[in-house]
Amino acid sequence: MFQSSFKIISFSLFLVGGCLFILGSSHASVTSEDIVNGKALYGKACLLCHGEGGEGDGPASFFIGSYSAPRPRNFTSGTFKFRSTPSGEMPTDQDLFRTITEGIPGFMPSFYRMSENERWNLVAYIKTFSMDFMNEILLPLTLKASPIAFTTKSVQRGGDLYGKFGCGKCHGENGEGGSGFSYSEDLKDSSGLSIRATDLTSPSFFKGGSSPESIARSILTGLDGTPMPSYLGTLSPGENDLWHLVHFILSLSRAPSPP
Repeated sequence: MFQSSFKIISFSLFLVGGCLFILGSSHASVTSEDIVNGKALYGKACLLCHGEGGEGDGPASFFIGSYSAPRPRNFTSGTFKFRSTPSGEMPTDQDLFRTITEGIPGFMPSFYRMSENERWNLVAYIKTFSMDFMNEILLPLTLKASPIAFTTKSVQRGGDLYGKFGCGKCHGENGEGGSGFSYSEDLKDSSGLSIRATDLTSPSFFKGGSSPESIARSILTGLDGTPMPSYLGTLSPGENDLWHLVHFILSLSRAPSPP
């Protein structure tokens, strides 16, 4: 039923927003023993929320999000928020491993206390819930650190972009997630559940991570299944607009102001 190994299929390079994106597909060898071990770990650590069949309907799911999002991820749906791949694509093994290791602030605990091998076994088992994971061509995005300084000028440019793209309609003009449509019934996830826009003034609760690179990744890939779109084809490639926008978002929670 499961492939015991995967091959590297293809690679290509392109530049967006001053960042080099390495495209390709690479999976480590997976054995049936890895999957069996992963299933046992899943039963202990994940089933309560994500359900026996990985559909996000575990016994605790009702209490996590009955009428509002986010609910535990449905691994069978083929829709994942936290990826290094373009919108609509499946996450890489490394994406799943990162989420398991770091957790999702406010919703899912970190499992860093598991051994690295145990976490990889969990990745192997989670992938059995959807045949979409068997696709061998993935497009991971590799982000380097910002090539520009965190300055007032950069923040101002980022603020202009924040307004241009209408980010305040969901996140609020001041980034607090409390204005615009952020609390209305118009903002829903792909399951029809009401969803709140992230409070950008509280980076400790950024579900995809709060480092500059994590914020940039969320902007470029979008959060599939939510109203947050991908801006991969929107930001000007040669003008560092991605990083200006990241700097503006960082400025919403930083004191003192940048130089």
